[in-house]
Amino acid sequence: MIMKHLDRLNTQLLKEYSEGIFFINCEGDIMFSNEAAFKLTGNEHKQKSQQLTALIHKSKQQQAQDLFQCALKGEKVQFSTTIDHKMKKELHLYITLIPIVVNEQVVGVYAVCRDDSKEQERSNHISQLETHLKMEQKLANVGSWYYDVTEDKSYWSPQLYNIYGLNTNQLFTPSFKDVLQFINDCDQKRLEKAVMEALSTGDSYKIEYVLMRPSGEERTVFEQADAVADEQGNVIQLIGVVHDITESKVITNELKQKEQQFQTIYNNLDAGIWSVDVQSNKAIVCSKGVSNIYGEDAARFFGNRDLWESFIHPEDKPAVAKAQYQLEKGKTIRQQYRIYTKAGEMKWLKDRCIPTLDENGKLVRIDGIIEDITAEKKYMDQIEYLATHDYVTNLPNRRKFERELKTFIRQMKKDRGSLAVFHLGLNRFKQINDTLGHDVGDRLLQCIASRLKKFVTPRVMLARVGEDELAICFLSLAHINECQKLAAALLQEIEKEITVDDFSLYVTASIGISIYPHDGEDVKTLLTNANFAMRRAKEMGRSDWQLYSPLMDSETYKSYHLEKGLRNALLQEEFFIEYQPKVHTNSREIDSIEALIRWNHPEWGRVSPGDFIPLAEETHLIIELGDWVIERVCKQLQQWRSQGLQTVPVSINVSSKHLNIC
Repeated sequence: MIMKHLDRLNTQLLKEYSEGIFFINCEGDIMFSNEAAFKLTGNEHKQKSQQLTALIHKSKQQQAQDLFQCALKGEKVQFSTTIDHKMKKELHLYITLIPIVVNEQVVGVYAVCRDDSKEQERSNHISQLETHLKMEQKLANVGSWYYDVTEDKSYWSPQLYNIYGLNTNQLFTPSFKDVLQFINDCDQKRLEKAVMEALSTGDSYKIEYVLMRPSGEERTVFEQADAVADEQGNVIQLIGVVHDITESKVITNELKQKEQQFQTIYNNLDAGIWSVDVQSNKAIVCSKGVSNIYGEDAARFFGNRDLWESFIHPEDKPAVAKAQYQLEKGKTIRQQYRIYTKAGEMKWLKDRCIPTLDENGKLVRIDGIIEDITAEKKYMDQIEYLATHDYVTNLPNRRKFERELKTFIRQMKKDRGSLAVFHLGLNRFKQINDTLGHDVGDRLLQCIASRLKKFVTPRVMLARVGEDELAICFLSLAHINECQKLAAALLQEIEKEITVDDFSLYVTASIGISIYPHDGEDVKTLLTNANFAMRRAKEMGRSDWQLYSPLMDSETYKSYHLEKGLRNALLQEEFFIEYQPKVHTNSREIDSIEALIRWNHPEWGRVSPGDFIPLAEETHLIIELGDWVIERVCKQLQQWRSQGLQTVPVSINVSSKHLNIC
């Protein structure tokens, strides 16, 4: 009877397995075999009392019988054997005999049969089956009972007492009414109705209800019962099992909640989730997000697996197709590309494809996630634009100019061509900024940039590389006469009158030119040399241009070190004052004195004021020099007076910048 109920409970479990499984009673008779067992052995269990040993080759039958006896003693045994097969001459099997223990007694044996040629696969499946069987023994929590209708008494197995929270030693012979007192009020009528129908009709029933233990704890159980009738057809017994499913019910509810949560997330994700069965070349998963992104009904993707390719931007199709080959190697691919939706809208997608290979390394499934990154792409493009363009003129900035110039140089090197870099310095721009304000200065720059944009072509690049400096790169421009014509045209455009508000403004420019590869073969050298030439153009006379010459380097080197030394000269006391007297022609007496600052450089000796005064003006050090001269002259006058010498007026040269501060 117990075996019968165990058979009912485990039949579904056994049917789920792909390997051959026999249920054998203690006499060695096959009580049950699944479909996989029939396919494996080629023998269908139809007759009663058919034994597993009958299928085994005669030379192996005694060994199988001995091992079966060991299994009946509670020992799990494994052995290899040979069976006769209808379709094959013989088949090698690896058989595992697993004793079935109920209430500490062996009531039967599971025989798990696997093809011995697939050792690793057999080992994995046996391990999986053992795990399921152990979990069944541990977690099934099944109690059996039978009910004698005539005496209104029931027999409960010990496990059923445990399910109801009762001690098996208690003197308790449950009747049907006694059982009902444990049942939740809401479920009493349902159970009573099911039992009464079974008693009157002889049908079986299945029901789930909640019982209340004496401790007050609620347990959810599943009960299944069959009716037993006498020869006259009267129901005399009910036989059933009660399975405590409280924990599994909790787990099931949690799984349902998780599934609902997953479905909610799955259907509301902005991203699209998809999966494709490669062998059938059909989509097996296509979330709502995919439809939202492509603007196409998901049903069409299920019907045509290759539909997505028709949406890809023509320029991106080769790269996307090339990446697909990586999936065959089991490599995950991540790519970004453009599509045109069904409505004709262009979108940027981020696509991640994850391949699944079978045991032979063959691609069987592809799972993927796609995201619409159009907004992100626009934002990144905007960030890139802001990082590489001047916010006042919208011209490329120095960073972008250097990057593009590097690309142009590579192109010219490959084509054995040449290019010219024009460095433009705007004259008087700082003065306009300081006197009229930065707003006027910005609008002035915008007007100049707008005029110079007429020179921009795919082979010409214009950029703002400094506060009052612009740079232009001309491809395939090397001859001096070409440079001369372009420089004259640029100067002509810049020097035209510009009206900002009520101000009529005129600016000039100084242009320095360096040519690749004659004046440099890299970005830094070309820009540096063009800058040298621009500085020389300013020195030679504004509104002029100069080609770079190596001689400029030596002068620039000295100018750079003079500027650097100028900053330390005050601290190192390298400056001194020369007093130049003014003598009255008639009296031959000194009327006044002019104080002149002089610099004694430790390396170059006396430096001409014509060299260091302009540098001091440009770097604003002229103010500190003026303060130093005033202080020294005052101290000198005080010293002369203390010595009793007659003093005369002393004149000092003061920069206009010094006066602006005052």
